[in-house]
Amino acid sequence: MRRLIAYATGALALALVAASAASAVTYATVHGSETLSGFGEATLHGVGSAIGGCLGGALILRFKAARKFLRNLLREIREHA
Repeated sequence: MRRLIAYATGALALALVAASAASAVTYATVHGSETLSGFGEATLHGVGSAIGGCLGGALILRFKAARKFLRNLLREIREHA
């Protein structure tokens, strides 16, 4: 059952990505000049979002690792006390 849910959600995600890509290509072909005029700004926004997402994810993982370390340290102190 788990494998079926994983495949179904994966297929749904791929379908959403394909629909999004098709929509973007359709918009770009229909609105050629508008697409080119906003391309640089949109690219910078996308790069900024990607970098921000990476930094945010790294910070969250780092804080999670720090909390786990402190939790284990306190547990060991309590056990030996």
